[in-house]
Amino acid sequence: MSHLPDHPNIVSLKDTYEDDHHVHLVMELCQGGNLLDRIIGRGYYTERSAASVVKSIVEVVQVINS
Repeated sequence: MSHLPDHPNIVSLKDTYEDDHHVHLVMELCQGGNLLDRIIGRGYYTERSAASVVKSIVEVVQVINS
């Protein structure tokens, strides 16, 4: 994660800490809930809105895998 480029749709890793039993990841605070909660809360999407969401997801997957 620390090698990923800055991207508005990817949570950034700020720091890591390790103790005897755990590795702790300090990540950017994200507010607003998860994607499923947002979809359910909205109730429906137009085809154009759904295409925009899917495009954002595909772009992030492309960045992560490049």
